[in-house]
Amino acid sequence: MPDQTPTSPNVLTYLDARIPVRFHEHLGVVHGDGASAERGAEYLSEGLRLGQWCCCVAPAAMHAGILARLGDLGVDVRQHLNDHTLQLPPAAQGPGELMEWANRFFAHAETARAPAVRWWEEGVWARAEDHSAPEFFAAHSRLNYLVKHYPSAAVCQYDSADLDIPHLFSAIAVHRHLMVEGTLVRDNPFYIPPEKFLAMTPEDRERDLQKIFREVGFDWKKLCASLAGYGQIQRPAPP
Repeated sequence: MPDQTPTSPNVLTYLDARIPVRFHEHLGVVHGDGASAERGAEYLSEGLRLGQWCCCVAPAAMHAGILARLGDLGVDVRQHLNDHTLQLPPAAQGPGELMEWANRFFAHAETARAPAVRWWEEGVWARAEDHSAPEFFAAHSRLNYLVKHYPSAAVCQYDSADLDIPHLFSAIAVHRHLMVEGTLVRDNPFYIPPEKFLAMTPEDRERDLQKIFREVGFDWKKLCASLAGYGQIQRPAPP
């Protein structure tokens, strides 16, 4: 991903040097290899080199490791923290407080005339015992509105080994675009738009997600394979 020039003005960056992330997109990355920690550091370090504002949402226990990886990539971490171009939300925030913080972050970036905003999130935050899963994913649904109103992109990464199956289904439902086991799904067929998702009760959401799960025989791997196949069909034919 680093130092690769986008081939289109609509492309903010590339994940893994090949998956385009466009402006105004909210992308969910679902993987099962447990070996993709470097992806977030590369995404953020590239943005900081370009003068963009970057946010990293992760459990407090991960902060030191993330900052160390950024330093290894040549980022002057102290400088970017001091000038607020790199920010990590305070620990122990609930979903509601996180969205209030996110609104302020985007507003401050706009005031500072940042050329773009990058949001990176480690989805293990969803498993914290003091956070309600329905509220967590409702906050993610609202994040769709934020990225639409500023030159930005949000990437949220989930390790399928870290979350319960219902939470993984919720993660799929709130991201219009997905990267599943390395395959881009540009328009996720299971996406629920925020205006619909937020109007639903937690019980209604659970019912809809259970219906999706039932359709693939309650098999998470089958769902991933189905999404990956759909993503491959979406790819344009090679010239």
